[in-house]
Amino acid sequence: MDELVLNIGKKIQYYRKKNEITLKKLADLIHATPSLISQIERGKANPSLSTLKSIADVFDIPIGLLFEYETRSPASPVIKKGTHKKIITEGNVRYSLLTPGARDIEVIIIEFPPGSSSGERMYEHEGLECGYLLKGELSIIIEDNSFVLEPGDSISFESYKRHSMHNRSAVTAVAVWANVVPWIFVNEKP
Repeated sequence: MDELVLNIGKKIQYYRKKNEITLKKLADLIHATPSLISQIERGKANPSLSTLKSIADVFDIPIGLLFEYETRSPASPVIKKGTHKKIITEGNVRYSLLTPGARDIEVIIIEFPPGSSSGERMYEHEGLECGYLLKGELSIIIEDNSFVLEPGDSISFESYKRHSMHNRSAVTAVAVWANVVPWIFVNEKP
């Protein structure tokens, strides 16, 4: 299994035990099964971004603490092709960090394979976000409103509004996304 997925699982297990929360209790709190939590902790399942956000909320930590390996800023401002930090969530949604070391903004490329999403549940977090669709089609739900982005379209909104993203097309959707107030890749370490 992917090293990053295993790392996320170990961190979830660390925080669960630190907070003296059982598998069943954590599963109940996020409306999942104990089996799913166990599989995530053992690196046998890729959770969705919304599931990871729910777990981080239970522990009262930024979601980025579940992903990061290191706290130092890169020595060079250039990130060579193939060396970007990545996370892969449920449905093989890929997030690649373009701005390591940045404290006020997080710019990422998100690849949503056909039929994938940010998760079954909507989520919210601190900050603002802006996305620009490069390829495919992406549905963005913000509270009670649904928006469909096509290549060249952009969207911006306050992140505290409940939202989710879905690729309902047969083509991989690729977007450049900026989070003002980083929350996926956070330069902190537990």
